[in-house]
Amino acid sequence: MQSFVAQLAQRIRGGMAPVVIGLDPRLDALPQRVQPDAAPAARILAFYQAVLPRLVAHAPAVKPNIAFFECFGADGYRAYEQTCALARSLGLLVVGDIKRGDIGSTAAAYAQGHFALADAVTLHPYLGGDSVEPFLGPCRPDRGGKGVFVLVRTSNPGARDFQDLRIDGEPLCEVVARAVTRWNAALPQSDGYGPVGAVVGATWPQELARLRTLLPHSWLLLPGVGAQGGKVADLAAAFDGHGLGALVNQSRGVMQAFAPDATDWLDRIEHAAQTFAAECRAVAQAKSPSQPKP
Repeated sequence: MQSFVAQLAQRIRGGMAPVVIGLDPRLDALPQRVQPDAAPAARILAFYQAVLPRLVAHAPAVKPNIAFFECFGADGYRAYEQTCALARSLGLLVVGDIKRGDIGSTAAAYAQGHFALADAVTLHPYLGGDSVEPFLGPCRPDRGGKGVFVLVRTSNPGARDFQDLRIDGEPLCEVVARAVTRWNAALPQSDGYGPVGAVVGATWPQELARLRTLLPHSWLLLPGVGAQGGKVADLAAAFDGHGLGALVNQSRGVMQAFAPDATDWLDRIEHAAQTFAAECRAVAQAKSPSQPKP
């Protein structure tokens, strides 16, 4: 079976846009017509059962945020499992937005549980390399070919509180970026990229080129477009000359592109996904095909 990064590159080379659609279900933003009398978790699952088949033509991957499922308890977690399974059955790659970070057997347990559901996951590195290491073994092609995206420069304003702190004159986010590159160096590459990616907020375009240089073999996951103020047009530096190397994420701009009482909500979501994909494809392909990878 192909690794996560190999499948991702293959799909984008085949013409798909370098996008991932965030799945952040909010009850007040669901269509009113979707099982209005059902329990919250059942409504969420029914929504994605209707929507995900519409996304397959426009996005290679989806990113369910576990928090919006977990808040509904055991039924919510079951809906997360079922949403991941449905997406994968449709051929979508799944990035589990779990932001886990712990050490030893705890990290190993997280890796075991979440890699059973998703092709890649998000991690925070605050506890150090031994909190990331249990997730790296499953990234090897002979052990599942999974992927991880480590938080490097997050999209929120509070990122400055810690990520701007200087370590020997260098911002902490850049120290983390260098660690990501080290972790990646020990793993096989596909199309010039390893399985250890980095989360870099689209809300910091002035820092993107520098971080791209520090992360030459990492896929960048770029959240923050749309509601958080990030703009697709500012993200060209994330991509190489083949349109690879980055996934632009959007959630609300696609999945809430309708009024809750709209009757044409499915068509509106699909149109938003198509428009977003086209915008990202144009930016990714703006560089000359002959331009070398950074």
